[in-house]
This record gives sequence, structure tokens and C-alpha cells, in this order.
Amino acid sequence: MTKPREKTCEELTAEIEDGKKKILQFENWEKVLRQKLSQEERRTRSHRLIVRGAVFESIVPEAKNMTDEEATALLRLALTSEPAREFLKKRAEKTTS
Repeated sequence: MTKPREKTCEELTAEIEDGKKKILQFENWEKVLRQKLSQEERRTRSHRLIVRGAVFESIVPEAKNMTDEEATALLRLALTSEPAREFLKKRAEKTTS
């Protein structure tokens, strides 16, 4: 059985450089994927906000003429009512079960 040939210093150095290039490529690919994920999360959040704003305006047509502060005050008032607190409490219990 013959002994495998040992690699030369130049061959080992070339392999190291090739490995560094591959690491850089994977790091760049990771960066691209993270950017895509961030864009998708942003798109999903924007969609959710638009849909919920539309629901709010469909339930409270007067909201179209309210200032942001008035709409905020109305939502705070509505969501601090006893029925709203009970609803949120029950929902929280379902998600933790």
C-alpha cells in the first residue's frame, strides 16, 4: 500500500484561501437572506396595520374624521372597559395553555 502524497505548502495555502473565499460567500449570502427576512417581516407588519386600521374605520366610521390623538383616546377607552379586559384575559389564557 502506498502512502498518500503530502500536500505542498503552496497547495495548503491555496486551500486556505479557497476556504476564506467560501466563508466570505456564505457570510454575504447570510446577509442577503437576513435582508429578505427583514423585508418580509416589514411587509407582513405593514399589511397587518393596514388591515386592522381598515377594520377600525369600518366599525367606527367617524374615525376617518378623528385626529390621531382622538382615535388613540377612543381605543384606550374601549380597551380598558371591563368586557375588553375579560376578552383579552381569556385570549391570553388560551395562548399560554
